[in-house]
Amino acid sequence: MASTASRPASGTPPAASTPTRARRPPRRFAPASVSEAARRSAYAFLALPLGLIGIVLTLGGRSSRAGRLQLAAARRFLAPRTGGDHHIGATNDRAAAPGAVRILRHAILDTALGVPTLVLAAYAYGNTIRNLTYPIWYGHTDYHDAWGGPTLAGVWAVHTIGALAFFAVCLCLIQGLTNLRAAGARRTFRSEDGA
Repeated sequence: MASTASRPASGTPPAASTPTRARRPPRRFAPASVSEAARRSAYAFLALPLGLIGIVLTLGGRSSRAGRLQLAAARRFLAPRTGGDHHIGATNDRAAAPGAVRILRHAILDTALGVPTLVLAAYAYGNTIRNLTYPIWYGHTDYHDAWGGPTLAGVWAVHTIGALAFFAVCLCLIQGLTNLRAAGARRTFRSEDGA
């Protein structure tokens, strides 16, 4: 049965479209490229030390230095490469300089989220490397009952495939956690005129 679509009569103007405001791009929970995965992974390893340094500097009366350090790290590791109005920080850093309380809050959140992010990244990379180099670590053991056994090639193949699948899931989790930090950096370092 063919469906019929109703068309406006000829001579009738098309319905006016309602104006829509610009939307933010949807948050991705998977890295868009290998370079983005590498940048986000590097930030996962650096977030905890950066947060601790930011806390120490801010409590020591050097909040502007802590802010510059946090802003540089956010721009280098978290900022999307697409540009536009979703970048982190304004072009004029002096106009976007937040106060000491906002800098301290950002450093505390970096520290708090830095712990699980660091543990996740360290485990993901360590586990993947260990499984990809399975024969080095476990080649001398009895692998006949291991997954993929009874041959070493089968065990190695199964552990490699499993490690890469687990690594992909971990990269998505790292992306989600660092998305939270990118949103926090945008709030902390937004310019005073709302840019």
